Amino acid sequence: MKSPIQLFVAIAILLATATVAAQVYKWVDKDGKVQYSDMAPPPDATKTEAKKVGAGNAAASTAPAPAKSLEDRAKESDKRRTEANENAKKSEEARAKDEADKENCQIARAALRDLESGRPIRRTNDQGEIVVFSEEQVAAEIAKARAGADASCKKE
Repeated sequence: MKSPIQLFVAIAILLATATVAAQVYKWVDKDGKVQYSDMAPPPDATKTEAKKVGAGNAAASTAPAPAKSLEDRAKESDKRRTEANENAKKSEEARAKDEADKENCQIARAALRDLESGRPIRRTNDQGEIVVFSEEQVAAEIAKARAGADASCKKE
């Protein structure tokens, strides 16, 4: 025969695990505020919604989200790796472009200095003959060189 204490403990456990269900109402009142109550909403309420709340629902709402599968995590990792590689490639291309721009700027400035030095400017024409530029031709070349230097050195 069981002792009264064991019987009392068994009844207490059964009562503690019993699911207590209640009806909860949610509605929007005339002022636009959301209201919750265990009593039915007033007739002038808009957007009414009734829900059963109990131990089963509470357990379901607090359950942790399912873990991501290995396949999903691998896809996310691949995506992050691809984005990192693309960003590294873009920054490398930008760095190479900046270096090329600096070099072009230095070349354009050197050419401009040579033209402005006052020395005679000589070039070889299509027939292979050396031609000395007139003052007008030198001025035109200086204007072209300035425009080239301005375009190449616009960041500096």
